[in-house]
Amino acid sequence: MFAYLSGILAEKSPGIAIIDCNGIGYELKIPLSTFDCLPTENEHVKLFTHVHYNSEEGSRIYGFWTSPEKDLFKLLITINRIGPRTALSILSTLSVVDFVSSIHTENLKLLTSAPGLGNKTAQKMIIELKDKIKEIDIGDISSEIIAELSEDKFREAEAALLALGYKIYEINRAFRELKFAKDSSSQEILKQSIKHLYQKRNEL
Repeated sequence: MFAYLSGILAEKSPGIAIIDCNGIGYELKIPLSTFDCLPTENEHVKLFTHVHYNSEEGSRIYGFWTSPEKDLFKLLITINRIGPRTALSILSTLSVVDFVSSIHTENLKLLTSAPGLGNKTAQKMIIELKDKIKEIDIGDISSEIIAELSEDKFREAEAALLALGYKIYEINRAFRELKFAKDSSSQEILKQSIKHLYQKRNEL
């Protein structure tokens, strides 16, 4: 129905954005990833949109900062027992790149970090999306990065970082952002990741 909405951001709150398009206010449900990117109120904004209908709420408009977020949302709600609420929860917890990587590497820990997503549903999601996920444009991530994330040395570093109290989504984001040498050991990956994660937390 709508590919996107472009207008003035009249109101915003976590989960909701209201866009004024020529005097008509459209209320959009949004993931936190989109909320974090929104400008201040009364400034111009453009959100990619998807209209979804269900018998309880009727038609609702869902808004996304990027086209890949919208595409992933549409793909997620095709899975049985994954509705818009759970799909928004996933997008609020994981970036599109992290989600795609977790499907390729069958990373249940990362997938189940999203509220409302249990092991059984995550396993089913991996099976159903393994081939379909290729339809999502993830831009700058390469097949080499996805392959690296599945290696044992990354798993060893991941386990150590989890034991230190870091969250699984923080760890996978660090692995993606850092540039490791091909012959890096798990200890070298661990040291670089701790330094990177420490710097990230201090920036907040």
